[in-house]
Amino acid sequence: MTDTTTLYQHPEILLQHLIRFDTTNPPGDERPLMEFVALHLNALGIETHFYQKTPNRPNLVARLRGAGSAPPLLLYGHVDVVTTEGQQWTHPPFSGDIHEGFIWGRGALDMKGGVAMLVAAFMRAKAENLSLAGDLILCLVTDEEAGGEMGAKFMVEQHADLFEGVKYAIGEFGGFPISIAGKTFYPIMVSERQLCPIRAIIRGPAGHGSSPIAGSATVRLAHFLLALDRTPLPIHITPVAQKMIEIVAHNVPDDMRPIFSALLHPQTADQALNQMGDLKRLFNSPLRNTVTPTILRGGNKINVIPAEITVDMDGRILPGMTPDIFLSEIRAVVGDDIELQVLTFEHGPTTFDMG
Repeated sequence: MTDTTTLYQHPEILLQHLIRFDTTNPPGDERPLMEFVALHLNALGIETHFYQKTPNRPNLVARLRGAGSAPPLLLYGHVDVVTTEGQQWTHPPFSGDIHEGFIWGRGALDMKGGVAMLVAAFMRAKAENLSLAGDLILCLVTDEEAGGEMGAKFMVEQHADLFEGVKYAIGEFGGFPISIAGKTFYPIMVSERQLCPIRAIIRGPAGHGSSPIAGSATVRLAHFLLALDRTPLPIHITPVAQKMIEIVAHNVPDDMRPIFSALLHPQTADQALNQMGDLKRLFNSPLRNTVTPTILRGGNKINVIPAEITVDMDGRILPGMTPDIFLSEIRAVVGDDIELQVLTFEHGPTTFDMG
């Protein structure tokens, strides 16, 4: 077994070990990985605690005490990953192979790479007896990829006291470098869009597959998907997005500033986005609610035209928006004759610290 010192001195080796635990969610089964991390934290004399809703899906918390002259700093991340089913990998997805300077595997980016860095930094702080102004807290959670019921949601609802006094945190988003026109930016995450998954139910006349039917559910499905693909939802300029774009605009070359300035106006934002090339994906999401079809369910026999097809969609809405507003925007694109259901939604904060 790799010794503990090697793991914190070489986070890439730690990442390889983490990738080799298959934590595909569902079902998750994150316990073996959590026990591996706990074993090496314990080897350094760090006390670890598991908090769990079900036995095979524990969340890990460890704390290094500081002098108390500063608030605690939270290092947090999730260890579950999405499925590899039906995907073509050039390297086995749970191998952690290194090829041409890259580590390959499910979770290398989302987010076992981040977890490896956080755990290595936490271990190094202990091993090198780092002087801490405030407590340093490590929290590894389960179930992020399926809504967080077993992970972050469980922790903040049942064990919020563990994070008392925390003002700053390092987690999955923010802090990674973004290169724009030769300038490097390090975004700090202060808010995020809320999950609002949607189910669309598309109905039409059923019949035998040997006799095509105009206006069937399958045909209506095609029109539905095409409409969503061709018509983005409206632009909304939130205070957080506005400040981010203004800062970027102030620091890019003069010839690019008009493009970023145009992002701040709903009437010109889409035209500006279309001029941004690869940066479009980065700036599109903070400016609008989005809905992405991901799961389709229809008939069960090849020779039967289904009367009903459901489409489950990944929905994300901007801070301050409501599901009702979201549904109205989708209906404006796909029409009122498609049944839309909100599968789940929890209101998040509407005010943010942008100091």
